Formats: sequence, C-alpha cells, structure tokens
Amino acid sequence: MILDAQINLRTSIVSRTPDDVLSKALDLTERLSRLHSLMKRWYSLPSRRKEKCIALEDSAAILYRMERDIEKTRRQFGGGEGFGASLLLANVDNDRDWREPGLVVLNVSPGGGWTSLRINGLEPFGEDISSIMLGAMIELVKVIQPDFACTDVKARSPESELTYYQIHRRQYKHRDFFGWMGYVPARVDQTQLPDAHAVHAVDGLGTVIVSVPGVFDPCDDAQVERVHRLERDLASYDLLPVTDPHFKG
Repeated sequence: MILDAQINLRTSIVSRTPDDVLSKALDLTERLSRLHSLMKRWYSLPSRRKEKCIALEDSAAILYRMERDIEKTRRQFGGGEGFGASLLLANVDNDRDWREPGLVVLNVSPGGGWTSLRINGLEPFGEDISSIMLGAMIELVKVIQPDFACTDVKARSPESELTYYQIHRRQYKHRDFFGWMGYVPARVDQTQLPDAHAVHAVDGLGTVIVSVPGVFDPCDDAQVERVHRLERDLASYDLLPVTDPHFKG
C-alpha cells in the first residue's frame, strides 16, 4: 500500500529575502493549482506554538512572520545577513484535515538548498496521481531550476512493514537516489536510458525522467530492480550526484 510520495529538488544554498521566497511560492502554488482542486488553497504553517495558519493570500502577515523568524534565528546564532527566508505551506489549515489523505506540503527553503513537495495519502487524487506527480515535477523544475531532483515513496508491505525507497531500497549509499521520477540538468533521450518509462525535456533546462509506469511501489522487487537499472545508467553518465566521494558502496 502506497502511503505518500515526496519530490525533492536540490539547489545551491543561497540566502533569499522574504519577498523573494513568497514570490517563488506564489508562482509554484498557482501552477500546482492547475493540476488538481486539492491544491487550490494554501496556508503558511505556524512556526510557534499557539499560532494559526495564515492563508497564502494574506501576504503581509506571511512576510511579517518570515521577517520575525529570520530575526529570531540571527539573535540565536549571532549571524548576519546570511540567514534567509523559508516558507512551509500546506493545503489544509487545521489538525483534523492534517491527518486525512490528500495532505500536500510544500517547503521552499533556498537557504537549505532544497525545495520539496510531499503528498500524504494518494487516494483522493485517484487514477490521475501519476500524471499529477509528473506535472508537479515539471512545474517545480521550471520555477526552481534545480541541480537535481528525485522522488521518494513510502509504502506499507504485505507484512505491514513501512518501506521508504530512500532508506530501505536505494541502490547507492555514496550517491543520491532517483526513485519514482526525477530531474537531471542535461538533455537525455530514451535511447540513452532504455529502462526509463518516459523522458520529458523541460524548456531547455534539462530532462524529467519517469522510472516506472503508474505509481512506484518500493515493496515491489521488480519495480525496484528497474529503478536500480535506471540509476546505474544515470551514474554511468555522471548524472546521479555523488554525496560521499570517500564511500565505495
């Protein structure tokens, strides 16, 4: 049983102002809203206890909260201008809906060098979930222009064990993983990646690659082996980033 999926986009670490981050988030959420009705409303999540969610339309309140959080971080760590803004958004604004399938969380963190989109509980998206995830990946790539992107999937095995591709089934320990689908900043085609389900060029930026048809199940050995073959091909083209050059596993 597939429980959730998360797209991860890696970028260079850079400090951005609250205005920059909010502008990026508004662009992303507007694009995501076209993919499914569950992604039409977004809320900034609280950064302190007893705070409430803020509707994304209330830009003044969100900017104030980001500025306040930056100042708090600078006071705590004695830093200067190096601490930039980040924004955590969700498509729900209460604890009850947070526990329901269809939760979507968008994290824009240029200071951390990454942006992510997580969907908890895929069922409300129906049979279109694969195309929705692909559309989300492509739109995220267009806006963020990452150095690399990958997609982790969490599932429950027939024995009721939780399985994450990134943690339990990944092929390399010294390279990044690719998972269900991802992005590389190079033009590649199907002849170079014969085990890929599909490849999609993205506005001259690079290529989004889908590993398997349908929804990737990290508990399925045959699907995992197909992803591994794709990752081996990506590594052979130096398109699967090395995360630990000293490790040979």
